[in-house]
Amino acid sequence: MAQTQKILYTILGAAILAALAGLAVAIATYQSLSGLLPSLESRLGDISSSIKSLSAEVEGLKAALQARESQLASLNRSLAELAREVRTLRQVAGSPAGVVEVRYARLFTITYEGSVYILTDAMGRRILLVPRGMAQDLAAYYTDKYKPAVVIKYPVERAVYMSSTHVAMAYRLYKEADNAGVLKSIVGIMWGKEYDWYLPEVAEMLKNGSIADVGPAYSPNYELIAKLKPDVVFVYFYPGPYGTESVIKKLEQLGIPYVVINEFQEGDPLGRAEWIKFIAAFYNLTSAAVGIFNGIENKWRGLVSLVADLDRPRVAWFIIYGGVLYPAGAGARELIRLAGGRYAYANYSRVDLEVVLKHKNDVDILVWSGYGVKTIDDIIKIEPRLKELRPVILGRVYAYSPAFYQLSNAYPEKLLEELVWIIHPEAAPPGNFTLFVKLK
Repeated sequence: MAQTQKILYTILGAAILAALAGLAVAIATYQSLSGLLPSLESRLGDISSSIKSLSAEVEGLKAALQARESQLASLNRSLAELAREVRTLRQVAGSPAGVVEVRYARLFTITYEGSVYILTDAMGRRILLVPRGMAQDLAAYYTDKYKPAVVIKYPVERAVYMSSTHVAMAYRLYKEADNAGVLKSIVGIMWGKEYDWYLPEVAEMLKNGSIADVGPAYSPNYELIAKLKPDVVFVYFYPGPYGTESVIKKLEQLGIPYVVINEFQEGDPLGRAEWIKFIAAFYNLTSAAVGIFNGIENKWRGLVSLVADLDRPRVAWFIIYGGVLYPAGAGARELIRLAGGRYAYANYSRVDLEVVLKHKNDVDILVWSGYGVKTIDDIIKIEPRLKELRPVILGRVYAYSPAFYQLSNAYPEKLLEELVWIIHPEAAPPGNFTLFVKLK
């Protein structure tokens, strides 16, 4: 028993010693590992910093790559734009350019480059006309080059006209260029039923509603004009309470494109008629208009030549309105000269009824510069003393026809021809009067 206990105690002691030895090793190992931990932590910190640095570098590379991709995209766009610009410049370089000759008018110009027209209107505004269907890049090039007040596509398909004299020019273009599109394009006229029409098709279209009456020129119906969606509104500028300045400003505010035709301000009948070239550009009919105008000019010159060497009858030219006599202006006096006549009161700077009566026997022809009178008696009722005038006694009295103001600017050769009939019937037997009437 004692021997057994002794063996047990010996084994237990050995176990305890082994355990203590293991514990010592563990403690030593722990102490050894504890010494390594700061180093490991430091290395882990270095690795973490390296990873962060590497991540930042990767992000930097990504940003640089994105910037490079953006640069490449921009470069591609620039190259595409450059290619388009080169194509545009090649088109422009091979296109003709020039001027449509304007010989008498002073208030407009027409030039062209390629298929575009560059105009200046009566207010000096630059108008760019581009053909329908023109490539956007090419249209943008011309717009940037000329910086116009307005860009209008031609041929015009929807137009509103302010003046009957402008309509008459468009009508002549329609008839003599044989282009129905010109007449069809007239969708509105500032009329207000204030006068009659002497252009048959226009009168009929107003009657059946094919052309809208958008009110008088000095106070049109802007809502109706806008509803018509015109490509252009042809207007004239005239100041004053019954003028058109406020109309033009309103069109500007509404963003409705307009151009200004002040043919009435031209000092020469041929200059007024030459505005047909300006209107023609909006229909791409400038060549036709040049031909029409050349015919007008040739007829004009022929008439002047016909009577140049003939005796010159004395012509009185005036109207009395509200008790005031209004004599011939410079333009009428020049017409008398060109038609082979002599202005009866050329020696007077101021002509009144006293002057007219003083020279009652020194006049061969009287032109009453207005309409509304149908007989000589109608004139005598206005001023009874005119019955003493020689042409009144002889029956050589003429007046404007109701169509005079509507048609005379568009048909100046007809104006001169009829005046030649009046002054020199022996050289040019009278035909059918349109702009004048003989009073009975």
